[in-house]
Amino acid sequence: MPEGPSKTAEYVATFRAVESARPPGERLFSDPYAACFLEGRLALGARLARNPLGQRLVCRYIDRNWPGSRPSAVIRTRLIDDSVTAAIEGGAEQLAILGAGYDTRALRLAAARGIPVFELDQPPTQERKKRKLIERDGELPSNVNYVPFDLLEEGVGAPLERAGFRTGLKSVYIWEGVLSYLTPEAVDQTLAWVTASGAAESRLIYTYVDVALLNEGGEDRPPWSAQVAKVGEPFRYGLDPAKMDEFLGSRGLREIRDQSTAEALARHPVPGGRNAPGFYRVAEAEVLPGR
Repeated sequence: MPEGPSKTAEYVATFRAVESARPPGERLFSDPYAACFLEGRLALGARLARNPLGQRLVCRYIDRNWPGSRPSAVIRTRLIDDSVTAAIEGGAEQLAILGAGYDTRALRLAAARGIPVFELDQPPTQERKKRKLIERDGELPSNVNYVPFDLLEEGVGAPLERAGFRTGLKSVYIWEGVLSYLTPEAVDQTLAWVTASGAAESRLIYTYVDVALLNEGGEDRPPWSAQVAKVGEPFRYGLDPAKMDEFLGSRGLREIRDQSTAEALARHPVPGGRNAPGFYRVAEAEVLPGR
């Protein structure tokens, strides 16, 4: 893991800011907070995207250098937004965001504003996020608990429970853009805590890369795979979509849905979406009874 604030989190915030600058009837979501986390060229790009010509130029530049990354990031945002809202409306009493980065769902999703939200992250990224939100709004949201942690020291469960996350409640967990950077041991440890802490029918919403990508030669990997590796955050772990039922079932979970960002973009098209890769996936699982 990088020592400073996550650069990939800032890239994703850039994609969200650019998408939010599209006309209300066309954009997949609105994230008015994303731009406050950007600096330098990323901030400039987000400002340019506020007019139609700038939007086209910025998207063209991003898509040429990191083909498929921007549409994949924005469609996963929309899919997760919808799933989180549905889970809360279905009775989830608390939300845990595992590796929150610059996630702003606690601020922009009406359903999430009504329940306790626990944002778990590495201290450098989390402190920068808090500072930027205070600079923007003068305060932090009252329903959000910011939980610093070190995955290698104690995993995710202990710091969340110390911060007030209540075990045994129907909960929703977001694991966005994190699993692919972990070791198999860290993945299993996290899933074990999810199934132990959440009541039956709690929802885990997660993203992952198809393991086939990691098995391919370096020349076959997309340019943005190399880019995230360059900033110290390489893909390390993947899953096999064809074996997801078995993987989840052995860990106390049941698959609800699993689709590639390319498949989702066929239903929710955005400019440049035809270049979205089939290997990046958004999935949702449910905690089984009796765990």
